[in-house]
Amino acid sequence: HTHSDEILMFYDEIDNQRPVSMAYMTGSLTTYSFLNPAYRVYAVDGEYPSSSYWVLDHHTVIMNLTASNIYNKTIFVDEYSARNAYQMDYLFPNDWNNFIQRLENDIDGSLMGLVYQYYTKSYANGAQCDHNCRRGLLCDFKTARSEDSQFCDAIPPKAINVS
Repeated sequence: HTHSDEILMFYDEIDNQRPVSMAYMTGSLTTYSFLNPAYRVYAVDGEYPSSSYWVLDHHTVIMNLTASNIYNKTIFVDEYSARNAYQMDYLFPNDWNNFIQRLENDIDGSLMGLVYQYYTKSYANGAQCDHNCRRGLLCDFKTARSEDSQFCDAIPPKAINVS
């Protein structure tokens, strides 16, 4: 299990470039390792004949522990909506795969920093996750099958400055 907010991609076992499904891992309600408690609400295409039951969007809410302790009352904060925060039209496996490719292409950019912030349930900001940290997150997102680490090889290593 996990206490963080993440996705796990599943790829076809024969054509390992074809995304087929994913697992959504929402942040936990516990404060494990100083994390803000969180819950998630999913919008799902369902409950009618021929429904796909695909996730259309998800919205994450956190309890801000710092503010709750300061004001001695529970303070919930709308943290993010996946489609809005990640600029995605849909949340199908191919869309998440494209999102991961966007992150790989700008691994040290602000969008990857936002992913890290949400991964920690807004306990930390993206500046606290260096290149290797970001690479590790992407590797985890792409390898739902723990025995299959080939996807990590495509993630850009840290560039070495030669002066």
